[in-house]
Amino acid sequence: MDVFEKVQEIRPEIEGDDENLVAARMLLLKEIQAASKPARVKAARRPWIVAGSLIGGGVAVTAGVILGSMIATPEPVPHANPTHRPMHSAEPTQPPLESSPVPEPLTVEGVLMGAASASAAYETPVAGPGQYLKIEHQMRQLVLWSPEEPVNATREQATAGWVVTSAYTSYIPASVSDDWVDVFNAQKSVVELYGADAAAQSERWLADFSWMQESIQRTPGGSGSSNASIATYPMMPRDPAALLEWTRSSLGLHDSMDDDALIANSLIQELQLNAAPADLRSAMFGALSMVPGGRIDSANDNAITLSFLTNAAQERRDAIEIDTRTGLVLQYAVTFGEGASGAVVPDEVPDYVTVRTVTVVDDAP
Repeated sequence: MDVFEKVQEIRPEIEGDDENLVAARMLLLKEIQAASKPARVKAARRPWIVAGSLIGGGVAVTAGVILGSMIATPEPVPHANPTHRPMHSAEPTQPPLESSPVPEPLTVEGVLMGAASASAAYETPVAGPGQYLKIEHQMRQLVLWSPEEPVNATREQATAGWVVTSAYTSYIPASVSDDWVDVFNAQKSVVELYGADAAAQSERWLADFSWMQESIQRTPGGSGSSNASIATYPMMPRDPAALLEWTRSSLGLHDSMDDDALIANSLIQELQLNAAPADLRSAMFGALSMVPGGRIDSANDNAITLSFLTNAAQERRDAIEIDTRTGLVLQYAVTFGEGASGAVVPDEVPDYVTVRTVTVVDDAP
């Protein structure tokens, strides 16, 4: 049973019951956490992500939160192959730095080592006593539909698709044993349509979620939070080679090609949060540079996009766009099933896109 089916299953039980609404939200977050980290052996089926952190994430995967009853549909227009404007919300909080030098020709290892150097020199926000890290998550989710697979179609099967935007905000306390808070925005919008049936089917899809409401979720000590890994940052090694082995050990892995993919997924999930302190972000980039299988997807003056195949069975590829001045991740994207013949949705449209902005605040809702 996928996440969508679980949402429908619990729907009658939670209408008019705030406590059960929170319980449902917790279930969705746990499902997304499982989906955001690929299993070693998994059917080649696109996971349905409704709430939480991708995601690729990383998973999160981190991934899209598709919640709410305040539905906005601003006259989406069908596209054959739309041009996407990058969602660059991770703006520097300090004066811009010069891009770290990257050897020419570009290599994955060179780009990641340049990002490690930039990260070491660029301090991200750190919450002091009584403060919170505020993480704003902006998501785009591709929904794929076919008559045979109305819930969980692949790119090859889909005869229609649409892109939905949504958002939520997390508050991580400096004292990680305190309550962690997630505020789920109730508004979502269909912004792109693909295929002749997309307009009608996307309206039905939105209607299936109209019962959900804007809500606040509190988790003592972050237990069950989609951002719970932040609590482990103090114990992570700052040496890249040691961090690589720490990651392997924490995942319970042994040497194999699949393990490399899972390690890449784990490191990308942490980097795309933009929440780790400078020395740890630098070590994460250094550790990722030791993982084979990376690919350079695009490059411009201040940003380079890299991707890794993180689950061969699912044909899942996780991509991060890195600001070469700061080492911050500008955008995280996950794509399943690239290269499907005759697909109604082009490869250039990821299944999930997440942009995260991190600041420090004195209070949480």
